[in-house]
Amino acid sequence: MPKTIAITPSWYWPAGIPRVVGIPPYSIYELCVLRPAREWPAHPAIYNAGDTITFEELRDEVEGRAETLRSGSSNALPLEGTLTRDSLLQLLAGLAAQRLVSVGTDDVPALDPVPSLASPRSMGEQTRHIYEPAVVIPGTSGPVAHSNRSLFAAALSLATFFDVVPGRAWLPLLPLDRWETLAAVVAALYLGSPIVMPSAKPDPEASAAQIKRYGVGYALGELETAASMTREAKKAVKDARGVLLAWLLATHGSFEPDQRSRVARAFESPALTFWGLPETGPVFASHQSWYLDESVGIPVTNAHVVPADPRNGQPIAALWELVESAEVTVWSPSLFVAGQFDSGRFAGQRYRTGMSGSSDANGMIYLLG
Repeated sequence: MPKTIAITPSWYWPAGIPRVVGIPPYSIYELCVLRPAREWPAHPAIYNAGDTITFEELRDEVEGRAETLRSGSSNALPLEGTLTRDSLLQLLAGLAAQRLVSVGTDDVPALDPVPSLASPRSMGEQTRHIYEPAVVIPGTSGPVAHSNRSLFAAALSLATFFDVVPGRAWLPLLPLDRWETLAAVVAALYLGSPIVMPSAKPDPEASAAQIKRYGVGYALGELETAASMTREAKKAVKDARGVLLAWLLATHGSFEPDQRSRVARAFESPALTFWGLPETGPVFASHQSWYLDESVGIPVTNAHVVPADPRNGQPIAALWELVESAEVTVWSPSLFVAGQFDSGRFAGQRYRTGMSGSSDANGMIYLLG
């Protein structure tokens, strides 16, 4: 058996996609609000029920809201978990004002820092704050906090691995308190892409119609939701054929491969599954250059994934494709920075996901539950 630990599967890796990318030492406010307003001031940033907000208007709105938050006495900003124009603007304003934004969780108790992810002591205050807790969301066993850096790392990993085309609209169909949605909106704004707000009462017909209307490049949703759309909104789906560059389909473990192939055929676009946790951000995803319907994919850019013994989390000294079944443990710059967690969920710096997986000879990962 090999005596090295596999960081990624040793066989397939998509051509032209970096395995590792650096995380810029700037806040989400700087990267996703100020920067696009300078570079693409007149470009659409948000489409909302027929209204359009440009990046310049987005900056002005966020700065005005941030000024109000700075003048208040509270250091916390609670937000509803639904993705709306207002909740997104408040999220960005909270980040700009350096308030702790709690999304979809009313009670934010004391959050224990993850010791191995402490911010570098040598950095100045203005840089150090990007490592500190910024957004709290519901986690696997309690609230977890992400920093500007860890949240942006999740967005950058997804955008890099999926080779996202800048400027094409995104349609997130998941709540704002999901890590997947947070990563998607950050990625879109960073790339100068407009975000399409889902309908107030989203249904399959309305969501499929939005894809056609706004020329959506990337739709983000649950695999089951996208599959049901192909059955319940056949005409709208037919009208939207060939529009999407990809469906980004969140999974929670094992899934029905027939649903995935159904989505790809109905929309005539790649159906790309991905998996991660609120604590980890993205871990596995499929790539449009080649994937198998049964597999969730391979470790994404920046995800150091190690097969481990589920009894103790210790690494198994073998490549993934030589392991029949192992616990998925991961280190990534998108790991959460604080929360309510059992210290036993860490093996060194690696987070123990509790998910079992296996691999085929090409390095494709299959989630077992």
